Amino acid sequence: MRQLLLLLFSATSLINLSAQDAAKVAISNTGCTVQVFCFPGRFDSYDLEDGSTVFADDCEKEGVNYGIYCVKLKNAIADLDAAEDTVITYLDFLKLDYGIVKSKGYDKGHKLNKNDATRGVYDTWEDVDKNKWKLKAWTNGNFICILYMFSGKELPDKKTEIFLEGLRFPGMK
Repeated sequence: MRQLLLLLFSATSLINLSAQDAAKVAISNTGCTVQVFCFPGRFDSYDLEDGSTVFADDCEKEGVNYGIYCVKLKNAIADLDAAEDTVITYLDFLKLDYGIVKSKGYDKGHKLNKNDATRGVYDTWEDVDKNKWKLKAWTNGNFICILYMFSGKELPDKKTEIFLEGLRFPGMK
């Protein structure tokens, strides 16, 4: 009986562990990848007025919504401070588009995987439906990628960290 209980406990632990695993997926043909907990499927793409291309998709798992916007800039922004300002412009637009009513405020200057050639902006939001949002937007001057999660319930810390930090630009490890 004790061995059976031990076996059941071990099997349950393995099932729960695998349910927590993230998978790396390519963001269309950009060369960018991201760690995800649900599979967004085929990314939609559309062109902006300046000729940049947006790749976007989202998915939901266990009451948590995950979303990705990745903008391949037509004209690279060599100055990373200017690129970070452009990131904030995109985030301001998304705030309006998603009905955000509360914001902690932009926390700038992050580096993706300690890479000096990147900049990141972090924020937490609340929308009109009282969903709690966490997001990080990253740039390397050639791309702007926004990763966000939201839910009416508490967001899982470990999954949040893995997803929001799981982006890799082309050539990054």
